[in-house]
Amino acid sequence: MDNSKLIDLLRTFSPREWRSFQEMVAAPYFNRNKEVVLLCEWLAGHAPHFTNITRDAALRHLYPDTPANTAQFHHLMSFLLKLAEQFLGLEAYYQADFMQGYFTLRALGDRNLEKHYHYNFEKAQRVRGAAVKRDVQFFYEGYLLENYEAERPTHTASRVFNESVQRATDHLDSFYLLEKLRLSCYMLTSQAILATPYNLQMVEEVRRFVGANLPALASPAIEAYYRIFQLLTQDDPHEDFSALKILLAERADAFGREDLAYAYQYAINFCNLQIMKVREQYVDAAFDLYLAGVDSGILLQQGTLSPWHFKNIIKLSLRLQKYAWTEQFITENTRLLAPEFQADARHYNLAELYYHTHRFDQSMSHLTQVEFTDVHYSLGAKVMLCKIFQENDDFDALESMLHAFNTYLRRNKLISEEVRKAYLNFILFLRKIRRAIPAQYASIIEDVQLMPVLIEKKWLLKIMGVA
Repeated sequence: MDNSKLIDLLRTFSPREWRSFQEMVAAPYFNRNKEVVLLCEWLAGHAPHFTNITRDAALRHLYPDTPANTAQFHHLMSFLLKLAEQFLGLEAYYQADFMQGYFTLRALGDRNLEKHYHYNFEKAQRVRGAAVKRDVQFFYEGYLLENYEAERPTHTASRVFNESVQRATDHLDSFYLLEKLRLSCYMLTSQAILATPYNLQMVEEVRRFVGANLPALASPAIEAYYRIFQLLTQDDPHEDFSALKILLAERADAFGREDLAYAYQYAINFCNLQIMKVREQYVDAAFDLYLAGVDSGILLQQGTLSPWHFKNIIKLSLRLQKYAWTEQFITENTRLLAPEFQADARHYNLAELYYHTHRFDQSMSHLTQVEFTDVHYSLGAKVMLCKIFQENDDFDALESMLHAFNTYLRRNKLISEEVRKAYLNFILFLRKIRRAIPAQYASIIEDVQLMPVLIEKKWLLKIMGVA
């Protein structure tokens, strides 16, 4: 019984939800079967863990004086499950202010209660007119509202211009353009990382239309996803990146939280890709985006910061030689991570800091305390150890590390091809440098500078004497 769909669902209920659910089950509007009420009360007494509950125990509670009816019990369980699912739907409905008003409006209109209908319709329009956010929900809700108004019998018999038809069409266009661009950006990103076989249709037509009509669309969210689409598809979208940064800085209040978080992440990912190609001007841009995202809370999910965001902020600050700031940030902000990530994040990022400030023994000490359960920590740690061995002239340890690193990269299926190439090229060039004499550096330097996908390019050049 404790593995049933009903118990799986009830385990998710909070104490407040349990109280409301019991009130719903006891209400004749939803249920008139007293045995269902008894079953609900019995289960509530075992919530939230439901340990050691059995069908026999439930039957004895429900039918203490009569023979157990197993078929009836299964019917009760099934009906209580339907009530629990209905309860979740109603909870979501009660939190959706617009949808409550929309269905009320439709009911009033369908009953030809014109005074009631017009009062509620005008109220809904005033609320929407005062809304700052112009996100996908705004356009979808506007379409629903205006489309119902446009189709009412008082309009369909009229030959005059119907403003609601125009407004419904405008909202539908904005909804489609925004969702089409958003989903297209997701598919393009997924294809780049996982080689997923998405079929993108009508994307170029949408891109051209939006690009030609940006001022008229007057939607920061549509423009943001258009700029993001450009970042993902164009060879040199510097102007689009600049426009996206301005939107994020000046029009953040016009975005829904989810769209704003996505826009920040896409912008940061673009910067990271440019940094891998040694376009140093994007280091400051990425750092600023990260700080704005953390300070505003937009990069936090349920109050916590991703350990990968945390790690990238540290790498950027170290690249900008903000050493004192970095130590303070690690000390003060490790608490923003989920508890299970805090220890690894603290040790790994302190190891990075100590490496950059030439405290190699302290760096290696912290690396030994990282569990390396995540591939990104493992990659970063291996690179750090290679650099420490090189700078300590510990060449036997370095060669052993490079061999193990190469094997790890070729066998690990969780690493994307773009990232794998960047790290394999690092190993390739470090080995070339190790085996060369300074007189042979010139050709290696040229090859390093021309290599498009390569991590630690600046460091490799540095150990060959290039400032």
